[in-house]
Amino acid sequence: MRKLNNVLFIVVPFILYSIPSSFENLSVFANVNVLVNVKMLLLASAIIIGGCSPAPESPTQSQDNLDAKISMAATMSTAVTIAFTPHFKGLPIQCEQPLKINNAQWYVSELAMFFSQLSINNTHPIILDDNDWQSQQVAMIRYNVDCKKTTVNMSLTGVIEDIEGIEGIEGIGGIGGIGGIGGIDDIDVIDGIGGIDVIEGIEGADGIKDQTPLSLTFNVGVPFAINHQNPLIQASPLNDSSMFWAWRNGYKFIRWDMQNDTGDSWSFHLGSVGCVSAAMVRGPKAPCAQANVTAVDIVLPSNSIQVLDIPQSNDSAKYNAAIKKVHINISIHLDEIIKNMALTRKTSCMFSGIDNTTCNELVENLKRNAVFTQALK
Repeated sequence: MRKLNNVLFIVVPFILYSIPSSFENLSVFANVNVLVNVKMLLLASAIIIGGCSPAPESPTQSQDNLDAKISMAATMSTAVTIAFTPHFKGLPIQCEQPLKINNAQWYVSELAMFFSQLSINNTHPIILDDNDWQSQQVAMIRYNVDCKKTTVNMSLTGVIEDIEGIEGIEGIGGIGGIGGIGGIDDIDVIDGIGGIDVIEGIEGADGIKDQTPLSLTFNVGVPFAINHQNPLIQASPLNDSSMFWAWRNGYKFIRWDMQNDTGDSWSFHLGSVGCVSAAMVRGPKAPCAQANVTAVDIVLPSNSIQVLDIPQSNDSAKYNAAIKKVHINISIHLDEIIKNMALTRKTSCMFSGIDNTTCNELVENLKRNAVFTQALK
């Protein structure tokens, strides 16, 4: 349209001044002054038509607009990593480290968990990446019980989208404009949740302590729609047979196995019970009587936010000044799961039925807010 208007601006005046003489012989234009006035009127109209078109953008303006659009797209989401560390009696445990329980030395031989439906403030979902440890928005962590093993994973990765409106981080200027200017797009690290008490060089950071605490929410377990599918055709980690019972009961949301120095053993395999289906190799059509999917809500104090700028590579730095990344550390307090329990082979929980006293005690302990907490730095 801009090109057409430019053509009209040039062509119309030329046509007007090339009108055949017969046009002037018409009675209505017998008066020369009238003819001249009409020509001038039409010429002015042509100029107006051409002038109404916006001026074409210069190459510099076009590139600036493109850069702005790319930059905006690049900051629409924030990368997030959630790292889990097993603790026992307040201290992180290492691979092959014995745990002193009931005057015996217990060794962890397996520790794995499924997590799903992660979000910040229960309003901003964390969209998990697809990899060997995450698929269909379900993630699995596996503790390194053997120092020689390499097939372990203790962290989740994903992105948070559209988070500029998260309540609790308003008013922190200089962190990508939190509170209406850009959300937490420029927060690079929330590290050591609860253990970060120094915020340096952040404009407006003094007001952060007065903000509403954030929260990390997630479920320990696999959603019903996924829990009873055929594991043989699922992507990793949902194809791990060691974490699956059968189609009827589905996955083991938690698998924790231990042996002690006297030859005794203990296991806790959390999963759904009271599931009804035509056969063990058929999934139920209705939710199980006890789904045993445990909801977790962890408070993340606002004054635990630390900001770091991590330069990007040369290829991407043109459109974005820093990589946006949120890092959250979470402690798993194993001693809180087995609180007030005596561990023996007889007190193991394999969820063979609904009325298992040991299983019910373990589930109640798991529901308490003491099992998953912000990690202290």
